[in-house]
Amino acid sequence: MSKQIKITYLKKAEKFLHKNQNIITESQIDELIVLAIKKRIFLMDANIDLKDLKGSLQGKSRIRKGNIRVIFEIVENEILIESIVENIDFRGNVYK
Repeated sequence: MSKQIKITYLKKAEKFLHKNQNIITESQIDELIVLAIKKRIFLMDANIDLKDLKGSLQGKSRIRKGNIRVIFEIVENEILIESIVENIDFRGNVYK
């Protein structure tokens, strides 16, 4: 049985992408999320800087790409894996 991946961007993440199209695109973020899902759920070897967060962000994960951080959460059902991208921002602002 194959699984589908659904990526949902919250308004804050969409706003960052719209303002910073010249730095990183939605398709690049999608690729990073797919790599993170492959590494986390399917235990595949993927070259990605992925970390589980602690504290108030517990249950979420972070992807680091240069000085940009993507905060997301994976919700797994039987057939659908949904990734909710909560925030994308520069290193100093993303955890606020």
